[in-house]
Amino acid sequence: MILRLDRIATELPPPSEPDPEGARAVQELLGGKFGEMSTLMNYTMQSFNFRNRSVARPFYDLVANIAAEEFGHIELVAMTINNMLTGASPTDDGKAPSASL
Repeated sequence: MILRLDRIATELPPPSEPDPEGARAVQELLGGKFGEMSTLMNYTMQSFNFRNRSVARPFYDLVANIAAEEFGHIELVAMTINNMLTGASPTDDGKAPSASL
């Protein structure tokens, strides 16, 4: 189970100006092949399918705790992307993101 608090775990400083290209690069960290989303799903499914939890409890706890930590990583990466896009406009010269990675 994941406990949700209505605040972010780490306060992120706002950027001095929008950076859509940087946000595009960070988005790969969120949803890329080895990004936070796939890591969350991998560890979550491993914790759901863990057999003999009572016998190997420390190992189950480790996998389940990593899954919960990945959930927090996703929130931080998504907040970073949102902060980098705040104030950006698709019509700004050179400030609109180009094609995806």
